Amino acid sequence: MPLQRSLGLSWDVNNDTFLFQLSKDNKPATRRGLLSTVNGIYDPLGFLAPVTIYGKLLLRQLIAQTRDLNESLSEELTSLWNSWKNTLDALEALRIPRTHVTNLSKAVTKKLHVYSDASEKAIAAVVYLRTTDSDGQCKVGFMLGKAKVAPISGHTIPRLELCASVLAVEIAQCVLNHLGIQIDSVKYYTDGKVVLGYICNESRRFYIYVANRVDRIRKFTTPS
Repeated sequence: MPLQRSLGLSWDVNNDTFLFQLSKDNKPATRRGLLSTVNGIYDPLGFLAPVTIYGKLLLRQLIAQTRDLNESLSEELTSLWNSWKNTLDALEALRIPRTHVTNLSKAVTKKLHVYSDASEKAIAAVVYLRTTDSDGQCKVGFMLGKAKVAPISGHTIPRLELCASVLAVEIAQCVLNHLGIQIDSVKYYTDGKVVLGYICNESRRFYIYVANRVDRIRKFTTPS
């Protein structure tokens, strides 16, 4: 059967897998070309987030250097862009099963596990579905991922970790709203001890920036 397509995402009906078919156009080594390449990758579920975030970081670096869309990139940026662009060809060999996990109807327990992390360059979060059947067999499937470029300045790593935790709660709520099955529990993970302190705190008052984000986290989760 022919491939089913929706924007940049393709569905191989024969193997029941998703795949990506990217544009073969040779974009010029300019800000406009880089912007077109980055925005030309349609990835609504975040399968390619570890790849696309690098392109967005290159774009931010370029914006800081020039505002002319048609100005040629510097030699250094051209080398970095070509190196990243060449890796995109490998994405066409990627095959992602459409089903989250097998035999979902036979699952006894269904849990979401949500991870978040941050660096000085980006923040990210990802949701997995973990099911257990009556025989005790576990299956884990990727649900949704998202990565964002971190602000250039004015943010400490603990604050970025806090933003990543907010992002984790947001994408978990998105999954819960659209999944259509009963989830037994949701567990969140972060390695930011300062963030865990923010979330578990019951007495100290924080600055508005921190307080607002802690409130958003605790609105849909519990410190435990």
